[in-house]
Amino acid sequence: MKTIAVVGAGVLGSAIAWRLADAGHKVTLFDPTPGGVASPGSLAWLNASFAQDPVYNRLRGDSLVLWEEMVAGPNPPPIAFRGTILWDQPHFDLDAILAAQETLGRPAWYMDQEEHLSIEPNVPAPPAKTLFCPADGFGLPSEITQWFLDQALSAGAELIEEMVDGYQTDGDTVTGIKAGESTYSVDTVILAAGVGLNELLSPLGLAMAMDNLPGLLVTTTPAPALVTAMMATDGLHGWQGDDGRFLIGADFGGGGQDFDNPIPHAEALIETLIGLVPAAKGVEIEHHTVRTRPMPGDGRPAVGPLGPGGVYVVSTHSGMTLAPILADYVAREVGDGIIEPRLAPYRPDRDALTAG
Repeated sequence: MKTIAVVGAGVLGSAIAWRLADAGHKVTLFDPTPGGVASPGSLAWLNASFAQDPVYNRLRGDSLVLWEEMVAGPNPPPIAFRGTILWDQPHFDLDAILAAQETLGRPAWYMDQEEHLSIEPNVPAPPAKTLFCPADGFGLPSEITQWFLDQALSAGAELIEEMVDGYQTDGDTVTGIKAGESTYSVDTVILAAGVGLNELLSPLGLAMAMDNLPGLLVTTTPAPALVTAMMATDGLHGWQGDDGRFLIGADFGGGGQDFDNPIPHAEALIETLIGLVPAAKGVEIEHHTVRTRPMPGDGRPAVGPLGPGGVYVVSTHSGMTLAPILADYVAREVGDGIIEPRLAPYRPDRDALTAG
């Protein structure tokens, strides 16, 4: 049994803590705001649509298989596998995405307007061709994160709602972390704190190149059930929950929005939604969030040891999709000492993430 501190109780940290605690290790989660900072700002679109990088996309596809297994289990996470409809748009190469789905063995096909309307009759003006990926999933990000946190706590992990503000070292090895008025002895510290990663690395004289991106999400007031699948259009990504509320956002890069004054952008998203789904006319902004999402500098996950002994980093933009598979791999590496070869391209000490 190892004593392991996981810093960050967002979706990744909570999933990792669950797998380690379930394997019998002594796990303590540290986070002054359980649920994370970035995780609640996620659209929680579970997909394998990164066709430009087949190795990375395979990792995402294999994680979706784990999601599907959990949803079919006795205590399913709050995920709906109702698919994604992708519009022809500059953000996506639909032919490449279709080929990538076929490579992964995941269903996908082009729809003409007639088939599109048979699935989404309340989205009455689709382009001539849309791509349907029926096995994609989505869910409320806060509920997904809480589900993982609940599993971790049920498996025996302890949650301490304190900020980590320092480390105890023995030569070149971190042997403890400082939080609040206490110091906790550890065998390993896993840093899964999203946009707070470099603040945690700084006392160790470390930094990692990050390209963190702000993003706006809008939750609407309830509407009748109008839309089944995730909509990934030019200008809006979003879905409608069982409670009638839409969760909508612009493209994942933020689209040049002024995040100091997000209300006009939130209102514009509502207008875009109504343009797509005229029957949603009358919905309003119930609330909006602007959260900064972690993004390693080259856009790919960063997972593995970094710096002195006893420090292990986990950072990725795709935390929702990748949470199950990264939790399994990290638990294997940290808990069992078994090196996972599929993580080799994503080590945090690679040249692309050297932060000068």
